[in-house]
Amino acid sequence: MNLPKDFEQYTRRLMGDALYDTLCRGLDDVPPVSIRLNPFKCGGAAMAATRGEAGVPWCAEGVYLRERPNFTFDPLLHAGLYYVQEASSMFVAHVLRSLVSGPVLALDLCAAPGGKSTCAMGALPAGSVLCANEPVKPRAQILAENVQKFGHPDIIVTANFAADYARTRLDFDIILADVPCSGEGMFRKDEGAVAEWSADNVERCRRLQRDIVADIWPRLKPGGLLLYSTCTFNARENEENAEWIADQLGADFVEIPVEAAWNITGSLTDDRPMYRFIPGKTRGEGLFMAVLRKRGETAPLPLQGAAKAGSVRVDERQLKGLRILAHGIAGPTVKGKSVIPDHSEALSILYNKEKYPAAELSYAQAMAYLRHEAVTLPSAVPRGIVAVSYGGHPLGFAKNIGTRANNLYPAEWKVKSGHVPDEAPHIINEDN
Repeated sequence: MNLPKDFEQYTRRLMGDALYDTLCRGLDDVPPVSIRLNPFKCGGAAMAATRGEAGVPWCAEGVYLRERPNFTFDPLLHAGLYYVQEASSMFVAHVLRSLVSGPVLALDLCAAPGGKSTCAMGALPAGSVLCANEPVKPRAQILAENVQKFGHPDIIVTANFAADYARTRLDFDIILADVPCSGEGMFRKDEGAVAEWSADNVERCRRLQRDIVADIWPRLKPGGLLLYSTCTFNARENEENAEWIADQLGADFVEIPVEAAWNITGSLTDDRPMYRFIPGKTRGEGLFMAVLRKRGETAPLPLQGAAKAGSVRVDERQLKGLRILAHGIAGPTVKGKSVIPDHSEALSILYNKEKYPAAELSYAQAMAYLRHEAVTLPSAVPRGIVAVSYGGHPLGFAKNIGTRANNLYPAEWKVKSGHVPDEAPHIINEDN
């Protein structure tokens, strides 16, 4: 890979020759492919992906695949049974499972497209509530789509800046800040990231990251946890910013137990506990994470093994001033004499399968439905609102009028490709 000279010189000094050479070999290698199964929709047996090569060691739901299939043509992806996520980013599950044992109120501040949010929700104790936020409007819409497919009712999707949250009455136990960065960790996957890199952009990102964390800091409870992460390699956006948060905002580093076999690299500038995933050494893309606990008199979150009963409640007053894009099951839409259920109802893990007649689709029919085309249902299916499914998993709703069924799949979510393979990709075990 042809890397910028300034990047090469700086990163070799930072990492040393041996680690830098390992990184370069990793960047020239084929990226690993991984998915994370939805624990709220997949049974235990489905955790063995039919194309799976091995599990991601730091995430119970993560699976490496032997090859990259065309995920777009798998209806089970659209039904929310799994999420395509690179393995390093799944480390958030291990962090949360290591530190938190009771219900918490959490915020994923820069959440699009939704990988870390849904990963976090799968790892948080029952009764927790997560706000998944993305300030950039087009990215926020993608976040809302992915969260609705995930189907958990206790994720609130918002489209706000950190300063907007600072004006609310929400006080968080945990804040995930996967901040915008210079993207060096994406060099292997995105050639544009190499072309766009510059030392000046690294400096701009470093300042922006500090501003974002400073803006949200008042909303983190004393004793609460900040998971600060980037997908970049330099120390300016990583170790130096984590140290700035600790020293200037008032926080202590938290050590996370890791296995030597995971090949995670520690801090490259000091001996404080920080976690680097370096291609060529760790099986994943570039990731940096530091966990910091905010200083203060409030008792810290319970460590693993300390029980905390109940569940978190968030009311409308606390959310005032935020732009909410999705939260649980949205209400139906009335069109003339018809009451059209919201798509979020079909995808929710709370969906009542007895509420509407069901129609199981073939693979070809399922892909036609996902392309927002009309489908013809068996004559035995009653007229009216019907829940359509594939492999027993709801995809959405249709209105059966007899000769055909009007497609109620969200038009903005439709699969745009007209090509359909002859058979399903069979990425996970559909029978579980």
